[in-house]
Amino acid sequence: MTDTKTLTDLVRGGGTVSLTVTATSTNLDVEEMVLAAQQEQATVVHNRLAEQVASWRRELYAMRAELGGEPAPQPRPSSPPLCPMPGRMRVRETLDAVWLGWIAPGKPMDLDNVEAVRVPVSATDTDEQLAATAEQWLTGYGCPPSGTVEWITPQLRQHRDQLATD
Repeated sequence: MTDTKTLTDLVRGGGTVSLTVTATSTNLDVEEMVLAAQQEQATVVHNRLAEQVASWRRELYAMRAELGGEPAPQPRPSSPPLCPMPGRMRVRETLDAVWLGWIAPGKPMDLDNVEAVRVPVSATDTDEQLAATAEQWLTGYGCPPSGTVEWITPQLRQHRDQLATD
């Protein structure tokens, strides 16, 4: 039987972390354990912060509306993709842009792992401008899956056409 030692530590904001080593634990084992605990705690902190930020956003929009300003913007439902989607991606439309979000291969299907980019769209954009915008905003930015530009360009056109008719 191998002896083990466990480090249990309280984490600021609540919770505990327990890490266990043996005499045969390698440097890599220790580093992987620490990294996994760090990622777990970062996720917890990120979730708490996301809830707080969403609360701030709701309150600020509500206060602005109470003062006689514009109400909170309402997101439009996403349009269905016009061609197969590469990777694990989703699109959300707003009044002036299309947001593209994806989860990199190898990461768990969790909203905390979503990388996103805003692709601006105007009602007067030409097809060439939309293609150039998609290329500019997506190529090399967080490495979206290959085929992304070809996949999103028809959706940008559809969104542009919808803006032009509104």
